[in-house]
Amino acid sequence: MIPEQRNPATDLGDALGRAQYRGLPVKPPSFVPTTGEAYAIQRRVFASCDLPVMVWKLGLTAEAPRAALGSPDPVVGRLAASAIYVDRSEVRPFGAEMYAEAELVFEFGEDLPPRATPYEPEEVAAAIKGIYAGIELASTRFTSSDLALGHLIADNCLGHGLVLGDRIEQRWLGAFADMDVELERAGDTVAAGSTAKVMGSPLAAVTWLANWLATEEEGLKCEQLVASGNCTGITEIFPGDAVTVRFPGWGQARVTLSN
Repeated sequence: MIPEQRNPATDLGDALGRAQYRGLPVKPPSFVPTTGEAYAIQRRVFASCDLPVMVWKLGLTAEAPRAALGSPDPVVGRLAASAIYVDRSEVRPFGAEMYAEAELVFEFGEDLPPRATPYEPEEVAAAIKGIYAGIELASTRFTSSDLALGHLIADNCLGHGLVLGDRIEQRWLGAFADMDVELERAGDTVAAGSTAKVMGSPLAAVTWLANWLATEEEGLKCEQLVASGNCTGITEIFPGDAVTVRFPGWGQARVTLSN
C-alpha cells in the first residue's frame, strides 16, 4: 500500500490551530510556506474561530525588519472582536514570549471595497471615523519568535490582542504623520519613537493595507479597526508588568499583564 502523502501546509495549519486554542506551541518546521501559502494558512486558522475579522494589523512597516526577512512589503494579520481589550485591562499571558508595541489605531466609518483603481490617501483618510492610542500585544504560537517570513505570516504575524486606549481624534490630521510616542513598562520609559517610523506616515501604511485588502481579501469594512504599525520597536513584557503607551499631548493606552 502506498502511504498517504501529507500536505505540509495543511499540517502546519493544523498545528498552529492546536497551538492557538489548546496552548500547545509548535516547533518551526523545516517546511517554510510561500507568502501565498502562509496567508492561506492564516485565513484557515482564523476561520476556525467562526468570528468575523474586527482588526487588521500591520507588521514590518519599517524598512529594516522587512529587509531582514526578505519581504518587499508589510505583512498583515487579523483579530476578532474577542481579542480587543479596553483601556486599563488586565490580560493573561500567552505563549513563551509576549511583546508590546505602540500603535496608532484607526476606526473606519465607511467600506473601502475592491475596485479596479488603487485608493489614494485622501480617500482613505475620508473614510476614517476615529483614531486611538493603542497597544498591540504580540505572541507566537511557535516555540520561538525567531521566524522565517512564511512562518511569521502563517502565525498571524504574531497577532494576539489589541488594547484600545484614548480616542485622540475623529479624523486624520497632518500632525499624526510624525508625532512622538513613548512606551513605559513597570514605571520606566523603555522605548521612544515616532509615528513616522510607520512607512513614513501611518496614513501611508493604512492606504497600502486598503489596497492590499482590495486585492487579497474583500476590502476594508465599516467598523473595522486597523493597527497601523509599530512606532517604538518591540518590547518584551512579563507577568506582572504594567505597560503604558503615550502620544504626548494627545492620549495614551494602558494594560497590565497578569501574574
